Amino acid sequence: MKITENNLFYNIEESERETMMTCFNTFTKTYRSGEIILFYDEDDKGIGIVESGEACVIHCNSSGTRTILEHLTEGDIFGQLFYYYAGKENITVEAVTNCNVRYIDFEHIVKRCSKACAHHSQLVNNILLMVSDKTQSICEHLEVLSQRTIRDRLMTYFEILAAQNDRKTFTLPFTMSALADYLSVDRSAMSRELSKMKEEGLIQIDKRKVTITNSEY
Repeated sequence: MKITENNLFYNIEESERETMMTCFNTFTKTYRSGEIILFYDEDDKGIGIVESGEACVIHCNSSGTRTILEHLTEGDIFGQLFYYYAGKENITVEAVTNCNVRYIDFEHIVKRCSKACAHHSQLVNNILLMVSDKTQSICEHLEVLSQRTIRDRLMTYFEILAAQNDRKTFTLPFTMSALADYLSVDRSAMSRELSKMKEEGLIQIDKRKVTITNSEY
């Protein structure tokens, strides 16, 4: 697992990690593509950290309409505390690819370690940084969903991805079907709008590769 400043193990020596995992009573589980990782209505107060693979947080309403709330990749975290006031009975986490997930009980994060381990404070700091990143991601998604038209949702999302990659060309993290679920729009209507945007010279698109050629629309 790549160790970056937004990672659980940032600034923690490799020799300390095994002790830390025991101290925090963590465990890992492996999931296959398409498998449900978590039902949010279960009695679980911990957080999960994706160590490898990809997953999505999905909301499904009573009519069966799916909306992707989040796309999770290596280093991302999830858990009920992030959607505490939502209708949790309709939210699941689903593996998009084969995944390894590490779980930490929330109580072990907030309570002080009896040994006053230095790595405990560092890990809590790392988790707070990860939560900050998650909050930004959720706010960006809300910004996308606040747009009134399919075109506006697409362009807002594309511009977010362009800013994240610091270039106008980027690769979508979703299939077209999943992108429609993320934008909460009809897939056929979205495909028609993408074709129009391409014809009007706003974007170039080849499978998942997108280039913004004109952001003035």
